[in-house]
Amino acid sequence: MTVAVVTDSTADLSADWLSRHGVSMVPLTVTFNGRSYQDRVELDPLDFLGKLPDLSEPPKTSAPAPGAFVRVYTECLNQGKDGILSIHLAQGLSGTVRSAEVAARMVDGPIRVIDGESASLGTGLLVWWASCRAALGLDLETLADEVQQLKEKLFALTAPVTLEYLARGGRIGQAARLLGTLLDMKPVLVLEHGTFRPERKVRGERQIVPALLASLKSRIEPGRPILAAMGHSGNTQALKEAVAEGWRVVGWLDGVIGPVISSHIGPGAYGLIALPLNDVQCKDIEEVLG
Repeated sequence: MTVAVVTDSTADLSADWLSRHGVSMVPLTVTFNGRSYQDRVELDPLDFLGKLPDLSEPPKTSAPAPGAFVRVYTECLNQGKDGILSIHLAQGLSGTVRSAEVAARMVDGPIRVIDGESASLGTGLLVWWASCRAALGLDLETLADEVQQLKEKLFALTAPVTLEYLARGGRIGQAARLLGTLLDMKPVLVLEHGTFRPERKVRGERQIVPALLASLKSRIEPGRPILAAMGHSGNTQALKEAVAEGWRVVGWLDGVIGPVISSHIGPGAYGLIALPLNDVQCKDIEEVLG
């Protein structure tokens, strides 16, 4: 059996990565300065980060229409795939999952749509697992069950360097933005089970990396095997090295946060995502990664 894996552009996986792993991607849309762009197709992440601070109005983002998913699903099935596993940005953050579900009902073929309950490379880790396991010939229902189990343990820690973009998007109030800016407070947020909530606060950008590591340690004991991902719009080498020293990192994803996510958290942000593995899961993924 051959199962196709589909995701959306907010998984922040590069075009090269998608091609190498045989994963299809449906882009969201980013609109600014009166023009709309397909995320990560017509809009390069690094170029967008350079433009972002100079935009007079915050960019607007929108989910793909069902028709975009229909085209990708149909193409996968026409290529002889026996089924499709479609993994996407948390439903609480976007209408992408709902659009994929509508499309799945319009296509004649076995399709499972999964709300990854994460964002950026959090979704990317689930897609990575699914593509690795699909390469071994696992059937659609087995793959879907595995991803459903994994997402229950997945969490993403994020630390925006500026509060301006959260305030622009209405995710925090202007008063909180002003106070946080005056006191140089930086929030560390956790995205877990599809919901963002505050994890801790630190004062000054230099305290972000220690705070992220402390949160990781409180959730996963050091030395345990994990899949890890680092989504960023700045330099995260020190954080990546510290994670590698403290935990048994079975596999890494590392990439620039894409335009859709950057629109809401701004430039310079950090995203540390971890997926703890048990012995069986560790063996399963190592079989593919070597």
